[in-house]
Amino acid sequence: MKTLSKSDFKLARDCPAKLTWRERGYPNTLDDNPYLALLAEGGYMVEQLARLLFPGGVELEYDPRRSRDAWETTLAAISSGDGTWFEATLLAGRQLARVDILKRRGNRFDLYEVKSKSFDGDDLDEGPGGPFRTKRKPYGILTKWRPYLEDVTYQVHVLRRLFPETEVHAHLIVVDKSSTASVEAMPRLFTIRRGRNPGEPDLDVRFTGDPAAIDPGELLGVIAVDADVDELFDEVRAFADAQESRYTDSEMAHQPAPLGLHCAKCEYRVATDEPLNGFRECWGPLAPDGPSVLDLYKFGLTKHDGEKLGDVMIANGRTGLDEVDPARLVKKDGTPTSYSTRQLIQIEHTRRRESWLDPALATAMANVSYPLHFIDFETSALAVPYHQGMRPYQSIGFQWSCHTIRAPGAVPEHREWLNVVDLWPAVEFIDSLRRAIGDDGTVLIWSKYERTILRQQREQLEARGLATPELMQWLEPLSDKDHPDTRLLDQHKLCERHYFHPEMHGKTSIKWVLDAIWQNDPEVRRQFAEWMGGDAYDVAAGLGPYDAMPAVVVGDTALNVADGTGAMRAYQAMLYGDPIDRDRHAEQWAELLRRYCKLDTLAMVLIWEHWRRGTVNGER
Repeated sequence: MKTLSKSDFKLARDCPAKLTWRERGYPNTLDDNPYLALLAEGGYMVEQLARLLFPGGVELEYDPRRSRDAWETTLAAISSGDGTWFEATLLAGRQLARVDILKRRGNRFDLYEVKSKSFDGDDLDEGPGGPFRTKRKPYGILTKWRPYLEDVTYQVHVLRRLFPETEVHAHLIVVDKSSTASVEAMPRLFTIRRGRNPGEPDLDVRFTGDPAAIDPGELLGVIAVDADVDELFDEVRAFADAQESRYTDSEMAHQPAPLGLHCAKCEYRVATDEPLNGFRECWGPLAPDGPSVLDLYKFGLTKHDGEKLGDVMIANGRTGLDEVDPARLVKKDGTPTSYSTRQLIQIEHTRRRESWLDPALATAMANVSYPLHFIDFETSALAVPYHQGMRPYQSIGFQWSCHTIRAPGAVPEHREWLNVVDLWPAVEFIDSLRRAIGDDGTVLIWSKYERTILRQQREQLEARGLATPELMQWLEPLSDKDHPDTRLLDQHKLCERHYFHPEMHGKTSIKWVLDAIWQNDPEVRRQFAEWMGGDAYDVAAGLGPYDAMPAVVVGDTALNVADGTGAMRAYQAMLYGDPIDRDRHAEQWAELLRRYCKLDTLAMVLIWEHWRRGTVNGER
């Protein structure tokens, strides 16, 4: 029997049409999303910690192919008397909910939903509404917490539907980011295994440490949310019932959803040649085949009579980038906004199919001080802190890469550092970076991320009494955005202000920029091959630079790291993965990390060199 699961309910709340595409098995961009997989690992760790708060709790088996059997197992457990159960299954009609922790005492149920999202425990004492509500009247539910509270409310609705005469109380168990860990290397207390055979769960996380050696309550907050559930209950019940009515035994009735700029990030916006394409079925004849308003730089900030101009255009059947009226992108007096200048450049140069290199870029590039140091950091932050004294989701810097250019056009020199031991790495992270970039030269970053990490590392050193005056004096120009003698230059801002290529599609992340110039500048591909190791790399124009890297075989799998999330997962596998695999494959994981981080800083150099050739040769 087809059911409306809790995840189905949440997806439909985001967009009812998405539920159609999921039920029909349409492909989406989240199927293999490494960031979501990383979040899942952290979420399961938090759930395992939460279970330690309920000693004697019993885990109930669940097979997604036999949800009714799972419900009958749960019903038998509940009917036997008082108890606490993990992963209880509730099935009322077609509405299905799996409860993280369900506790029964007489005629009272207590339902606990565990979330890896963090809150500040200090907020519990601020305002009458609690941590999930605004601080001012009418103390409404905060937007960022509403999906989580609706999730709990849906479960309460199903439970009440099954047991209308019982008393039901709801709780959220969330991570308290104001707390600190008293245990070193807490991730090692968990075993993470991924299913490799049919019927096995995709991800199985277990607490395998000594429960007596840890206090789960120090990191978690258990918060009653009955008032929030009561406020949301009627709305959630009506929506759930409406979605349930869409199901039949054969298929699900499609429910169209309003089109708008929000569709730009829809996970069902897959490749245009994909035959099962939920995005194109939603949009029909309005689905863009070429440059689109969905890709116009920060178009969501452009208003027309109080509404988003892009949404107005879409409602009127105009979705092409060439259909945007340039006069609508500027202020009433004709002056541009902080972002419309780039919007106009994107429209004009996409139409002409030409890149744009602002003459002012030459001046900006001439104001640097050699040597130039291009740096990139890899960091990780878990709900379960890596080291004693750390807070949940507090970042550690576990790797950096630096390419240094001594003079214009010089071959870049590469240095790197990677933490390969399970010790708090901030001291060595900073010391090794200082040895690499010294006191001279401009330090280039791509976005403010590296500055933020340096500030956070500085704060951690100060908190542990490890910040010497000399070290602080060196760090301040790198970590303080308002420092008068800052050494940092944000290459991303240079790109936003001075460079555009049509194949960037309005995006300015380093991978989009490098991909665009890679396809159109053979010198970039030649330099890449030379500086990354020559014959080992395939530099065909059709490949992107990250695709050109050969894979590293880890165990029996050929792997590559193509983004920061992949780097975090590789780091965790190297230090906190399955003990057998960890010891056997540590060097392969390290090689993956070194190669990826090296490419990130080389990408900055390749873009810089592309710009330098353009400004020197007068190209536009």
